[in-house]
Amino acid sequence: MSDETSRVIVREARREDCQELIKLSKEIADFHKHFNSPHVDVKVLEKDLFDTPNPNQGFYVAVIDDNVVGYGHYYYTYTLRLGKNMCLQDLYVQEKFRSHKIGDKLMKVIAKKAKEENIGKIEFLVSDWNPAKNFYLRRGAVDLTIKDEFHVYTFSKDAIASMALA
Repeated sequence: MSDETSRVIVREARREDCQELIKLSKEIADFHKHFNSPHVDVKVLEKDLFDTPNPNQGFYVAVIDDNVVGYGHYYYTYTLRLGKNMCLQDLYVQEKFRSHKIGDKLMKVIAKKAKEENIGKIEFLVSDWNPAKNFYLRRGAVDLTIKDEFHVYTFSKDAIASMALA
């Protein structure tokens, strides 16, 4: 185990991590070529995570020497079939730390939380071109696009506004 790997601490995010979460979110947005993201600023993130009673989301951060080098962001969903579920919005580790098993550590704490909370399933999206899909497949993820021929759709903010006026 490398020296850096042994120094990694994974913990729940704190208010003082919000600036770094925004910075890392910008890195992942750039990786996905979403160059105009993120739209949430530090104050909004702080309010949504720490000033809202019972936030429906959480972050775990991976820290080396007081520097946040990765994060896992999840939120909750609910189905009548399975009850409470979790959606993994992002799992991100800075490129220079990707060979240090930090993604494994983040997934482990998220899985432990899901198990403790009796979560029915963890859902997430991965772009077809993203090599991270192999990371998830090696851990037992099932590609529902292939297995069940599901298609994921989204309504943009403009589409929502248009429907709301109809």
